[in-house]
Amino acid sequence: MTQRISSSILVILTIIGISCTQKPIESVEESYELVKTDSFRVDNFTRVVIRDYSEKEGIYLGYSISEDDILELSDTGEILKRIHKKGEGTGYGNWNPIGLAFGPNNERIVELPFQVVAYDSSYEPIHSHRIMSPLPIRANMPLGKTPYFQKNDTTLLLVGPSNYLSASYLIHDQEGKDTLQNFYELNLQSGAVRSVVPFESNSVYELSENVYKGVMGKSFFVDHAKQELVMVQELDTEILIYSLPDFILKKSIPITYSEFITYNPVPIESPFDDLRAQNLGRLSARNQKLFNLENGEYILQYFTGVTESEFESRNSEDLPYFPSQDATEQRILIFKDGKQVGSEIPGIPGTIITILPDRKLLVQEPENTEIEEEFTRFTIYQVKPN
Repeated sequence: MTQRISSSILVILTIIGISCTQKPIESVEESYELVKTDSFRVDNFTRVVIRDYSEKEGIYLGYSISEDDILELSDTGEILKRIHKKGEGTGYGNWNPIGLAFGPNNERIVELPFQVVAYDSSYEPIHSHRIMSPLPIRANMPLGKTPYFQKNDTTLLLVGPSNYLSASYLIHDQEGKDTLQNFYELNLQSGAVRSVVPFESNSVYELSENVYKGVMGKSFFVDHAKQELVMVQELDTEILIYSLPDFILKKSIPITYSEFITYNPVPIESPFDDLRAQNLGRLSARNQKLFNLENGEYILQYFTGVTESEFESRNSEDLPYFPSQDATEQRILIFKDGKQVGSEIPGIPGTIITILPDRKLLVQEPENTEIEEEFTRFTIYQVKPN
């Protein structure tokens, strides 16, 4: 069953499986737009992903897929350093990183499924700690960046496979339902690990005995200026703000969508070839990316969701349709001083990677699937008042 939230009109359809509800959007004076300001490309034999940017050093931290090299890049896309740490005797073994980020004091953080390594700027190891995890993820590239925060002189990292994937992909029991119990705080000095931030009692994930397979991920960042963890679950309709280092919930910010089509949860034991589970994971609306624009402003990208009939009409064997990657079905929202402001901004082609100074976004452009390109293109957008 699907549920559609629409800002225009309330309609009850007699077509089985679809229902619609209304959620009005408040009128506000502020308005924003995304404006292209720059672009660059990285010339490399294989595809490159960028995961973080250091304003202090003025460089990007990226990864060369298939070659398995860590890359440092200039702001124009020039490869400044190529570091190979994969393999026995060379660094961190045969696992690929699932997280890659700049840490404090010019450190480079490499997060693996069962280990975290902190390197200095010359890539000499400073710290290395094992992580006990029930989720043995294998990835061909880093899936995101590993955030950190400070407690006095101690560096704490937020690590774990569920930072990047829903645990329900890998565990088909109650542990898989509670994705957040695999969300860890790691003391970079001592290696001590503890689980943090359970689901809130009013979370959509806690209101059913069934499970939302494929849409139990989250997006979050650490606001260093305010010492806060700001998080949004894929299906919850509010942004949660926790104080650090105690992880106490301080406040929440309601989210209003113009359209948000959701599907019913499925029993925990449902196989992944169950059509209900498939539709839930590929068609359901979700919050996708949450970023900090600084000075009390956040930006949220969400996917509106599509109906089964919309998916069938757009999908074909020759041109497979991936709904959650469809920019025409994505929207961008702005939050300022604890409330949603402005009208929705249309989605943009590509993947938003990270925030840059001066309210700018780094976006990786879609890959050309018809020819093999030996470069990767990136575009920079700026959030501006409209």
